[in-house]
Amino acid sequence: MIKKSIPILFVSLLFISCKQHPRTIEMDWVFVAGGTFEQGKNQIIISPKGDTITGFTSPNRMVEISDFYISKYEITVKQYREFCEKTGRNMPDPPIENAHGKKVYYQWIDENPMLATWDEAYDFAEWAGGRLPTEAEWEYAAKGGKKTKGYQYSGSNDQTEIGWVHENSDSTFHPTGLLKPNELGIYDMTGNVSEWVNDWYNPEKDSLVSLNNPQGPPDGVYKISKGVSWFYNTRDADGNPLKYGIHMPEVRYQSPRETRNDGFGFRIAKNK
Repeated sequence: MIKKSIPILFVSLLFISCKQHPRTIEMDWVFVAGGTFEQGKNQIIISPKGDTITGFTSPNRMVEISDFYISKYEITVKQYREFCEKTGRNMPDPPIENAHGKKVYYQWIDENPMLATWDEAYDFAEWAGGRLPTEAEWEYAAKGGKKTKGYQYSGSNDQTEIGWVHENSDSTFHPTGLLKPNELGIYDMTGNVSEWVNDWYNPEKDSLVSLNNPQGPPDGVYKISKGVSWFYNTRDADGNPLKYGIHMPEVRYQSPRETRNDGFGFRIAKNK
């Protein structure tokens, strides 16, 4: 009797295991060796008209980051659709307007970055066995981590080499991974779509955050995204790349967590 019950027990345990771990998502991970870096090194932004803008960047501080992994590409529509199918969710409707308020009636295209709300990004990351990166992790990875060459943007001093921006985007975002990666082999951390991170936007409480793997303030009204998106200009009046443009990794954008438009996507991270 005992021998006959073993296969039944094995099948039952296998069934339970499959239900508890439904994730089969394909993900290209990039290992980011930890280290100490200067977050928010550049505290000003220079607009194409030459205006100086302050108060739009991460806090300037030396922080220590532990080893972690980050996805090589922004999460795509195809990956998010698989998440919906395997969790019984409805695929959300795509935006009908672009960032300029023009009716465009987007259609979901598998290779494009998923235009997600913060909560959708958070849920996907958890389901995929990861999490959203912190602002500090995102900025550290965008700058190349220990392999940094000191570029102003994520992999170049010329935004158009590594990111879809106003000058090269043809007024829309693009499939992931088409331009040059940064020093770590990560794509699209400049331009294309701004990427949600885990942190709350609450500058008044930034000083309370630990300098060792900072997680951001404990609360806030808005969430932070990084990398900015395809519709911002990157050249000065003479056509030269802006040294301190809005696409710098230091820049943080704050938005309501339910925001969905053609300027917001995400990538995910996980602990080593």
